[in-house]
Amino acid sequence: MLRIAIATVNASIFTILFTAVFLINALLPSSACAADSEPPLQQLSASEKAAWLLPPVSYPEQNPFSAQKQELGRKLFFDPRLSGNPSRTCATCHHPGLGWADGMARAMGNQQGLGRHTPSLINIAYVHAFFWDGRASSLEDAVSQDMLSPGMFSGETARSIVVRIAAISAYRKAFSESFASEGVTFERIAAVLATFVRSIVSNPSPFDAWLEGDSGAITESAKRGFALFRGKAHCIQCHSGPAFTDSSFHNTGINSVDPGHYEISGKDKDRNTFKTPGLRDIALTPPYMHNGSKKTLVDIIDFYDRGGDTLGGGNELRPLHLSLEEKQDLLAFLLSLSGDAPETAIPALPLALLP
Repeated sequence: MLRIAIATVNASIFTILFTAVFLINALLPSSACAADSEPPLQQLSASEKAAWLLPPVSYPEQNPFSAQKQELGRKLFFDPRLSGNPSRTCATCHHPGLGWADGMARAMGNQQGLGRHTPSLINIAYVHAFFWDGRASSLEDAVSQDMLSPGMFSGETARSIVVRIAAISAYRKAFSESFASEGVTFERIAAVLATFVRSIVSNPSPFDAWLEGDSGAITESAKRGFALFRGKAHCIQCHSGPAFTDSSFHNTGINSVDPGHYEISGKDKDRNTFKTPGLRDIALTPPYMHNGSKKTLVDIIDFYDRGGDTLGGGNELRPLHLSLEEKQDLLAFLLSLSGDAPETAIPALPLALLP
């Protein structure tokens, strides 16, 4: 079966960036960018190192893992009959070759453009809030909302989706085997899709290899960048834990029109706040920010260095005053968080005439 990996253009961009950082680092004096007061790797305890490594994926009690559910979810993810539109599947917006996103600044809905950037599904199993505004508290809920969203699958209802999938005998059989009882329900469709999506996990990165003891896995520049990340640059305040996200909401001032999490919580403190994205495989998923306004990681670093933007609403950031060398070190570290892109096999779909 065909294997889907990262798009060639993204891979090329990653290679160019990594090479540029390596060459720049080679030309810098060895004393450049001494990292604040953060301890070097060898002084970190085993537990501190382990805290940065991705643990095994855990599954909710109400939707435990099974290989049958994962495979069934994978088929539905790529099946246009889920949406009733022959040109639209889950992979339309979350393409494996585009970092499990779509590579565009703003998501393209069923018939019109949407207001926010499509977030990557990589490591979605490790977060605790979903969508940029946090309107779903579980992955199953997020999947359900997406299927019923007018912007995604126009005009769909839970019943119309169930009727269409249940009309395919191979799917009826697969659901019976996955749940040990007959019946295709909307909740079961969401459950198997969530089970598949939880399997989209980062491959080991150079950073992981370094944490596990390979001192040459990343450059000296990237090592200094990790210290900056934990220290002067203050990145760790929001990008914490093995997935490099606190699953919380913050205001960087990048957009004062979109209410963000305020629309969900109704609290003034949440105006214009958006969920912190994870940073693993970040080189594979441009552009960046909830509105896709930053095209490159260099743009991101410059944005945070100047203290973000204040488009009428203020923000939580403060200028960092990073030197050029420090910016290069931080970029080298961010690049070290990307390994081989998570890939999957395009499944053979059950044969049936489209309704």
